[in-house]
Amino acid sequence: MTAGTAPAGQWLTLTELCDWLNITERHARKLVARDAIPYRKVGRLLRFTRAEIEEWSKPAPRPFAAPIMALPAVRSAIRPATRQVALLPKSLIEHDPVKDTDHDTIRSA
Repeated sequence: MTAGTAPAGQWLTLTELCDWLNITERHARKLVARDAIPYRKVGRLLRFTRAEIEEWSKPAPRPFAAPIMALPAVRSAIRPATRQVALLPKSLIEHDPVKDTDHDTIRSA
């Protein structure tokens, strides 16, 4: 689109663009420097067409993505953490009748 094809009311100045998009002038100039926003230079001035800015500001359509199904191979690769088993010493497990009777007699005394 050339400068002569757009109606006069459709051109925006940098200040009008910033007010419309609610951005700072510095941010708008950075967008222009990166060619990230459609613009025209009229001499030294920047001009923007309302229709191009509206089209530019719309989000790009995203392609349809099917939901990701959990794969059985992935599930089998993840193993649960192994449990730690505490081992007791034999002296705590085995029953010693001699020690038990000595203990009982001391207690009853």
